[in-house]
Amino acid sequence: MRSAPKKYNTLYKKGHVERDMYLPRLDPKGVIQCSGCGAFHHRRHWTLTPPAGFSSQIHRHLVFCPACRKIQDRFPGGELTLRGVEAGNRGEIARILLNEESRAREKNPLERIMRMDAANGGWRVETTTEKLAQRLGRSIKKARGGKLIYKWGHNNKFVRVLWEKSAAGGAE
Repeated sequence: MRSAPKKYNTLYKKGHVERDMYLPRLDPKGVIQCSGCGAFHHRRHWTLTPPAGFSSQIHRHLVFCPACRKIQDRFPGGELTLRGVEAGNRGEIARILLNEESRAREKNPLERIMRMDAANGGWRVETTTEKLAQRLGRSIKKARGGKLIYKWGHNNKFVRVLWEKSAAGGAE
């Protein structure tokens, strides 16, 4: 008697959603302001501006947003590695990264650059979310050309983005 080949079981994936452990499970009542960055939490959303009509009802006790807690715990959601950055271009690349971070932060205040370090002749940039690391990599590729590689971790909750300057020095 011949048995059928064993099929790959995907039942463990159904109904199981991997979520960020820094996001609160329950929605706190009222408006809360982060003690670290000053962002406001209201109705399950973080914003940089306080909700209209709530200026007197903002809770001012010691509370930190998920991004500030990730920065304190040194728990990045993404990492961008830049290789082949010349000393003369470092100021321009730093401006590109910071401008892109400020644009991303207007949309979602939890997307921030945690650290920027010089490492092995290049840079390593840690971000609070995986989406910001991707966005920073795309902006560097758009401005400076080169090659972009994505390496995803378990359940797509961590990404390593690698940007390398092209050999010709121009856009590909």
